[in-house]
Amino acid sequence: MKRTILSLWARIALLVAFLAIQVSGCVPPVAPAVPVAPFMKMNPPADSDKPLPVPAGDNSCWLHTAANMLAGAGYGTGTTVQARANDIWADMNAQYGTANGGWMDAALQWWLASTNNTWQANPYTLVTVYGNTDCGPWANANGARDIGNALRVCNMVALGIRWPQTGPGCQGGHAITGWGDDITRTTTLTTNPGGVRVTDSDTDTGGDVQAYTYDGYTNPNPGGPNEGNGWYFNAYGTNHPYIIQIVTLSPVTSTVSSSGKNSVRVTGSYRIQQTLEQAASDLHYRVGTDVDILTYRTWLDWPGTPTITENQPRRELTVDWDLKGKKVPQGTWVTISTEFVEPSWNAISYHDVHFTYPDGVGAKFPDLAWTIETPRIDKAEAIPNVTGGYVIGSFDVYDPKIPNEPAVHYRLVHQYLYNQSPEFHTFLLAGTPGFKVKNLRFTHSYGYPTEQELWRIEKWMTQVDEVYTLSDTPVRIPINWKGQLPYPEGLRGSSERNSIVK
Repeated sequence: MKRTILSLWARIALLVAFLAIQVSGCVPPVAPAVPVAPFMKMNPPADSDKPLPVPAGDNSCWLHTAANMLAGAGYGTGTTVQARANDIWADMNAQYGTANGGWMDAALQWWLASTNNTWQANPYTLVTVYGNTDCGPWANANGARDIGNALRVCNMVALGIRWPQTGPGCQGGHAITGWGDDITRTTTLTTNPGGVRVTDSDTDTGGDVQAYTYDGYTNPNPGGPNEGNGWYFNAYGTNHPYIIQIVTLSPVTSTVSSSGKNSVRVTGSYRIQQTLEQAASDLHYRVGTDVDILTYRTWLDWPGTPTITENQPRRELTVDWDLKGKKVPQGTWVTISTEFVEPSWNAISYHDVHFTYPDGVGAKFPDLAWTIETPRIDKAEAIPNVTGGYVIGSFDVYDPKIPNEPAVHYRLVHQYLYNQSPEFHTFLLAGTPGFKVKNLRFTHSYGYPTEQELWRIEKWMTQVDEVYTLSDTPVRIPINWKGQLPYPEGLRGSSERNSIVK
């Protein structure tokens, strides 16, 4: 009988309930409640556009949508995700032109197999189609939920749509890129969201991202004709379009480690306090890793607009947040969170973190760079139901000039793969020389925590009493959980693997 090797991506996609996290005691100060934007896979996302007004006979929406998806997955040349989408679009335009219609899977498969794809090691190569291209709506009562969950496990998603008409048949066809929905701070959706957020080559109404509300699967197009149950949404006038198919672009996680087709997800969450009397109007930082980034998200728990530049090679982002719409007052804690999808690696570094003010630039917070080393399991393929998991860490950083008040609270998520040890890890941390690190704590999870869940964890498997002084040479802290996990090497595969170990 063939052994089951579960890729972490597939396992996450099937989970319907993630973490059972106990909350108690004191936690690092939390910023005052402010409106938080709905979930976005990338922000800002790629929005490859036709010329506006759209020329007659330009049927290239499927190419623009595919270009957005590939750019989101890390492909293309340029210093922003938008520039990379435009670069890929130029390749597709040269191949197909603008007059020819089509659907996204064909464009994706052509580009990935073409000489334009110079990044063969990028694991985003799996193209999957759900639904059809005829007049029938996508027959999936949980389709809106599935779109959201596909985005949340780092897939890229395109929506193929049509318009209903009275009588036989339907009208036209169009392609748009899905980037998010109206539910925030949720890793896995268990219900259908009420709306979807997309970019569209044919419109920039309200900016690059459009937000639409679903009619509801069993209440299609209440103001006009319909083609039966399906996911209709209130766009483009009173005759609402409906989804006929979605196309996903996913990372292939190989069960053979030598193929180089693995990918991992890693999070670094860096919490700082605005201490000056004058309110801060902007926040700036560089965030990076040690390998080429596949796809990424970086966000704040404070409202603002980011400008993101991808340093070359794309192993670091320069991020500038405009916070003038709601300046950060004195005493407020702001959390910077970054999620990278990387090829078989875990590391995040923050540099040049600082607020700016109408009257000048504030002091910089300490640079921090961490990684976790996890040894491989010999002959992992021979272990039944082998899977991966997550190491979750927490620590506080102190300025030696202000020894009694932390300068930074930090939390992180490290993903290990099916062919790596769940029980033995080594944490490495470097940073601005002279700063002190205290309260190092670690725990384990088989589920991926949201930022909010990450900051509520209070039960830790490992607590390190030693105080470390940062320098350019990383300190090394071993993590030994031999015999402490419910599913150690060779014994994993239970449905309970999504719980945090307490």
